[in-house]
Amino acid sequence: MACDNLILEKINRVFNRADADIVTKACAFAKELGCGIDSEAFRTAELLVDQDADAITVAGAMLAPLLWQGLVNLDEIRQRCGQKVSATLEDLGPPAILHLDTERYRRQDVHNFLASLAGTPRKALILISFRLLALERAIARNEPHSRQMAQETLDLYVPIANRLSLGELRRRLEDACFHILDPAGYRRLRQEVAPIQAEDDRCLKILMEGVRRLLANNRIQGRVQGRTKSLYGIRRKMNRTGKTLAEIMDRIGVRVIVQSVPECYTVLGLLHSHFKPIPGTFDDYIGLPKDNGYQSLHTCVYPVREISHKPIEFQVRTELMHMEAEHGTAAHWRYKGEIASATTDRNRERWMRGLVRQHDKAASAEAFIELLHRQVFSGQLVVFGKGGHIVRLGEKATVRDYLATSNIHVSRGAVVKVNGRTVSLDRVLRDGDSIEIVAGDERVPSRPERDGSAKSSHGIGAQAPFGTVVGNQVLPKGKATCNPPLQES
Repeated sequence: MACDNLILEKINRVFNRADADIVTKACAFAKELGCGIDSEAFRTAELLVDQDADAITVAGAMLAPLLWQGLVNLDEIRQRCGQKVSATLEDLGPPAILHLDTERYRRQDVHNFLASLAGTPRKALILISFRLLALERAIARNEPHSRQMAQETLDLYVPIANRLSLGELRRRLEDACFHILDPAGYRRLRQEVAPIQAEDDRCLKILMEGVRRLLANNRIQGRVQGRTKSLYGIRRKMNRTGKTLAEIMDRIGVRVIVQSVPECYTVLGLLHSHFKPIPGTFDDYIGLPKDNGYQSLHTCVYPVREISHKPIEFQVRTELMHMEAEHGTAAHWRYKGEIASATTDRNRERWMRGLVRQHDKAASAEAFIELLHRQVFSGQLVVFGKGGHIVRLGEKATVRDYLATSNIHVSRGAVVKVNGRTVSLDRVLRDGDSIEIVAGDERVPSRPERDGSAKSSHGIGAQAPFGTVVGNQVLPKGKATCNPPLQES
């Protein structure tokens, strides 16, 4: 009745007794219903454990496919595994491939997907994890009809993973999509990177040893990690900047992880004293964090000429900042207090609820996806809202863009001020502007508005980075396989 001994051992090693009991109950319940240890459900649960997800999320992943296949209901899950596990799975649909055959179904499917995530971030984390394994399985099996799933992932799953600070999962999603959507380009870039990978590795090894000595000589306790940019990250930057592979400054980099914020700035000073900093490459995301909570100091330097002629990017952060950057919302239970974790989760829940309203008001699914990517990936301006709240916006953003990004509703007749002066909603913002809303209500809705005024859509994949979406994928449910039913919704 119990889980496999190896899984049990891992569960008991990672979780305390109470949390391990939750996961063990879910594991035993899944096995009773015919779920094998090698199933997609258990592989997803193991992936989530590796991402430092909490017990509720891991238990939910084990039981979600059984719920999707109608082999169990929420009442049974509540009785066996508790209210929190059943609440996590409530209204959570399978990671289905969206319809592309008609405009009405396409728009409704996007709405249903967003609405299913409008709750605890655990829901998004579970769906993102199932989708990642489905993509990697499609690559391993060379499945011919996986392009739509990959494009849909870039359109919707990747920006949500980025907003939830799921750095490691996001990079794996992007590389898998790159592999599927442009296999020739993926192979070509991998071949181009391979000859210089050995040189990069040698350079990283020497630099990491030098930085470790630098920390030790200054009595700073810390960890030093080397990192190489993902293939998708390299390709995206080459396309965006027009630079060659050799010209990408942050292709390789070093992370310095220390214990405190003051030590971050001390290390930055040491790096600038021992290496030549490159003007215009320093970013302080500790003083001005990104909207998704990311914090770190970034700087590019020219290393010692005998080591390498290439610029090297350094990232300096604390242990907590590093865990947030890599595992984000998945690992809040480990390193944030209950109140701080709840506050962060509420902010992210509010953002995801706002996506439903923004989708309902968008002219098309294409327009919504463009807005979503602009919100998440275009952070060139820093403006300040109520209480000094930091918001990053794209170049030439207006007050109206700020309100949409922050999910703020302004009542008719309200006055909006920028730097103390009344402005229109079309006023273009500048870096450092302060925005204030007076003489009206500034509110965020507790639930998404649904006006039902769906307009025509022109295709989710119209802005595809690798071309137009073709093909479709329908995977059979199977009998008690515990694999997510990746079928058309």
